[in-house]
Amino acid sequence: MIPRRVAFPLIGSLALLPWALAESQSPAGRVTERRIAPASVNPRITQWTANHFVWLPPSADGGQIMLLLAGSNGRPANFRLIGAVAAQQGYRAIGLMYPDDLAVLAACARDRDRACMARMRGEIIEGVDQSPHLNVDRDNSIDGRLADLLRYLARDYPSEGWENFLAADGSPRWDRIAVGGLSQGGGHAAYIAKLRSVPRVVMFGAPADGIRGAVAPWMQIGATPAERYYGFRHARDQFRSIPANWKALGLDEFGGVKDVDANTANFGGTHLLTTDLLPASGSYEQAHASVFGDGPTPRRPGGAPVFEAAWRHLLGTP
Repeated sequence: MIPRRVAFPLIGSLALLPWALAESQSPAGRVTERRIAPASVNPRITQWTANHFVWLPPSADGGQIMLLLAGSNGRPANFRLIGAVAAQQGYRAIGLMYPDDLAVLAACARDRDRACMARMRGEIIEGVDQSPHLNVDRDNSIDGRLADLLRYLARDYPSEGWENFLAADGSPRWDRIAVGGLSQGGGHAAYIAKLRSVPRVVMFGAPADGIRGAVAPWMQIGATPAERYYGFRHARDQFRSIPANWKALGLDEFGGVKDVDANTANFGGTHLLTTDLLPASGSYEQAHASVFGDGPTPRRPGGAPVFEAAWRHLLGTP
């Protein structure tokens, strides 16, 4: 367990983030990384105990949070690169550990309830009993864990203004929290945006919901307008429902899908990106995660992620 009040400047993490010191495009300066054990935030947490990660921008004035969620069986330690980029863009970035051991798509593959995927996502997000496939209470839900983490940060780092992201009832201020994630985490981001109005939604290899390329039944715009959604997928992603889900959300109206391999610096106004680059593993078996995760994402000489410019475009600025 990492002790409280320990900050890890990325400038010292040369083995994992060698590019982070010199290639920050905006704003300039250091990003501070914190690792916080969920049980230290809420002693009732006994499962899904991998560390939460928090990345602070060089100026702690960030007026929005970028909440990033791992895919199935993932953890925030797997996406430190994009967490740092989000902070460099000016966000207070949070990689939240949450119940991610059961894939929504797998659990609902044989369930005839058309609302199966929506019910699972609703329970994981809100901690209210909705699905027979899992048992997630308020303490372990995304809502509960995020609220607990924000209260912890407000208490232990009182000069940083974390209380501004909590409503009067102690719940997260979703109007100040952008959401994003990989695969299942990207699907949760899209579902959160359906339930609440958020500043931005970034879906990496997501939403993958839907069987055999079909559109997921819950795939409609809700509280967050379509112009705030962004997506990035690998051309060889095994989940065939992603393009259909993007279209169902109306995202093809914002410039169409642009290939980052052909132009890695200027993406115009498009909200949808794709790539066919070989993952760092040397195998397309990791294509799905390569648009987000530290391990499979391709790198330039010196360690900078090839997709850094694409990530900056997708994440935007607060």
